[in-house]
Order: sequence, then structure tokens, then C-alpha cells
Amino acid sequence: MRIYIPAANSDLSAPSLTPRIVHGVTRELEREFGDDEPEVFEAVAMNAAADDSVRLLAAKISKGIACASRRCVVVAVVPDADLAVPSTDELPTARLLKQAVAWDRVESIHVDDEELESEVRRAAMGDDEAFEIVADEDLMWYDVAERTALSVALAARDI
Repeated sequence: MRIYIPAANSDLSAPSLTPRIVHGVTRELEREFGDDEPEVFEAVAMNAAADDSVRLLAAKISKGIACASRRCVVVAVVPDADLAVPSTDELPTARLLKQAVAWDRVESIHVDDEELESEVRRAAMGDDEAFEIVADEDLMWYDVAERTALSVALAARDI
């Protein structure tokens, strides 16, 4: 299954992506949305992961951990056996990733443009208006080969 992993810039320098709630095109999502095009389902899953990325940033900020104020979503393909239905009441896109994801399973990385940093930070600090603003913005696409350079660039933006 292709999954959309909510991340923070520190994840980009990690040896693998640790288990967490991720998002994907699930049967529950397809039932809820009906006969939409596959691209619509993928966009819903991507947006859910981007929203969760804001929540990851909020958790880091509340703990005083420096982080770049940009949403980050990593797209990977994993076996269905690596996923479980979460025990909590989550979105229909949500799955619990049970195994770490190696970087060779990653297809792409998606990050906010630098111009959105102040809005993303405000959203992470609980500003609903800022959250709506960033939710309307698309993430920039990066090839997985750009991971190290992207990680270094984002680390330089840590606040």
C-alpha cells in the first residue's frame, strides 16, 4: 500500500521512519467518498498526513524542541502486513504503521515552501485561521535522492 507518512524535518536525517499513524487510500475511504477518481483519494490521504505533520510540529514546539516550521509528508510503499487499523477513532485514511520504513521504500518527500513558515508555525501553535490557510496550500515535491540536502536545509531553519 502507498502510505503518506506525517513527518518533521528531523525524520529526514533518521536511518528509517519509525512506526506511527500514517494515511493511505483505504477501503473505508473509498466507501465514504464513493466513485471518485484515485487522484482524489490520494489527495485526501496526503492532506490528512499534512495535517498530522502540523500536529507533530505542535508536539515538538510544546516540548521546546527546535524544528523547521514546515509540514513534511513522506510517501512510501509498504506491505499491507506492516499496517493495522488504529485502535483510536481516526480518519478513514488512517493506519497504524507497525514496522519502521527504510528509505529504499520511499517514493518522494513533500514539504511546504519557505514562504509558509510563519503560517505553519502559527497553525502548530493552535491558530485555526493559519491552519486553514496552510491546509489550502500544496506541498512541494522532492525526489528521495534530495533527502540529505533537504534535511540539511531544513535543519538550518530550526527555530
